[in-house]
Parts: sequence; structure tokens; C-alpha cells
Amino acid sequence: MDQTTFDSMFKLFTKIAEHWQLELPKSGQESQLLVFMQNRMKLNLSYYAEYKNAVCVIKEMTQQLGEEQAYIKLLTDPAAAITPPTTRLARARQKVSNEFITLALSIGGFKTFGAKNALGFIGGANIKDQTPYRDYQGVDNAK
Repeated sequence: MDQTTFDSMFKLFTKIAEHWQLELPKSGQESQLLVFMQNRMKLNLSYYAEYKNAVCVIKEMTQQLGEEQAYIKLLTDPAAAITPPTTRLARARQKVSNEFITLALSIGGFKTFGAKNALGFIGGANIKDQTPYRDYQGVDNAK
């Protein structure tokens, strides 16, 4: 993958964390994102085209709307949620930014929501007084 594409994707990753106010580790984000992207491309080479598409979508929207609004549109516009993703915007959202959100949550973003053992998709047992990756307080589990 070329450096320009990766730099643009890393900027998207940081904008995701900023927009959703996720607490991520101060170091290691770039390498984790790079490994994530390389793994995706290794599994399915079409991901390279999806990353390039996202770069183009962000660039075009930035020219039209300005940088801040371009990222907000990518992350929140309902038109990007159509299934199947038939537009370039929808592909950028669903094939790239949504997966980056999942990555951000798995590398520490769950801490934002009060989780204590948040590293990984599932952070362990649901032990009372130790919030796992989801907080079930207030939910009546007695049946």
C-alpha cells in the first residue's frame, strides 16, 4: 500500500476517534491500523480498492464541504448506510470507516464507555463491580 493512502486512512482513523470521543492508547495506533489493513487486503485484495475509494471520497467531499464537514458526512450521513453499498460514499462508510470504528473500539475505545478490560472485542467475564466490554447495570436478568 502506498504511503499517501495509508496516511489518509490513518487520518480517517484519528477523525473517528475524535468524532466519537474514543479514548485510545497514545502510542501504537499507526502500527495497529497498518496491520489491520494489511490483514484485510491479504484476505481480500479488493480492500485495497476500497481504501483508495475512501481516499477519493474524502478528498472530493473535503473540496465541496471543507474537511470537518466531510468527515462528519462520511461518519453520519444516512445515505451512506444503504445496503448493499452501491454508492462510493456508502462503500467508504461501510467497507472502511465502519471497520475502523470496530478496530478503534477493540484497541481501547470501550474504555470511553466505562469498561475496564476493554482490550479486545470481548473483554472477559461479566464480573460484578468490574465492567466488561458492556455495562449491564440496570438490566433485569432474573427470569
